[in-house]
Amino acid sequence: METTSLNKNGLASFSLYNVAFTVADLDQSIAWYKSIFGFELVSRVTFTIPAGSAETAIIKAGELRLELLQVPNAKRIEELFAEAPHHLTPIGNKSIVLQVDDLAVASQELEEKGVTFVWRELYIAGDKMLCTMIQDVDGNKINIFQTDTIIGQ
Repeated sequence: METTSLNKNGLASFSLYNVAFTVADLDQSIAWYKSIFGFELVSRVTFTIPAGSAETAIIKAGELRLELLQVPNAKRIEELFAEAPHHLTPIGNKSIVLQVDDLAVASQELEEKGVTFVWRELYIAGDKMLCTMIQDVDGNKINIFQTDTIIGQ
């Protein structure tokens, strides 16, 4: 494969705009992300797809944007929601990964909000990644790392 340089205004200028995923109930998911992480609704749009009307909401907290989609006849693929670490087997998205300065404080705040924990304050990858994993209302996994324990930092 030929290697070419990228134009600084083209592909070399990329940045993450948002992470998008389908949810079962848009209102419930918006409320969950707002109550747990403080996301605010930026926009909400209904559009047409071959199966009917779909709805999307962009929510934002800090510089992170999530796009939540509710579509007709949505189908849950159970293998993607298997218990960790079996959720890693199917090809596809695995989790939203966040980082915080103090995982113990963040984990306590999550407990007070009544979230569902997959694990709490666990070292993975040997002793290099201290993290807590939770699930949103649809079972999507959210992994939260403590910044000073991440490899390469």
